[in-house]
Amino acid sequence: MITIPTPPSGTFGSYKITPPKKNILPYLIIIAATVILAAGYYFFFYKNVDISFETIVLVPAPPLTPLEVKLVKIPKFSLEVVDSAFYKSLRIYGTLPVVADSLGRANPFIPY
Repeated sequence: MITIPTPPSGTFGSYKITPPKKNILPYLIIIAATVILAAGYYFFFYKNVDISFETIVLVPAPPLTPLEVKLVKIPKFSLEVVDSAFYKSLRIYGTLPVVADSLGRANPFIPY
């Protein structure tokens, strides 16, 4: 006679197959090594990159020419227009915003 072991809860649906957990450490190591090698190649073997630990000396701007001095003295846009008596005397007639009441006939092709 063959005996079939019964599951702990008494039903066959209580058994679950769990897949083994994947270890992501090798993938992280491969990605990190690729990034480090790419950065090393870019900074040390790229021909147009000169690595220097000296500070950069900034050259001061040359003095202005007489023409540039005259251009600097030209007055900029003045807000005196807004402060003028004429501008302040302007008035608003009606209400804002303007709302259109009717835009025309429903059918413009019919005769009057």
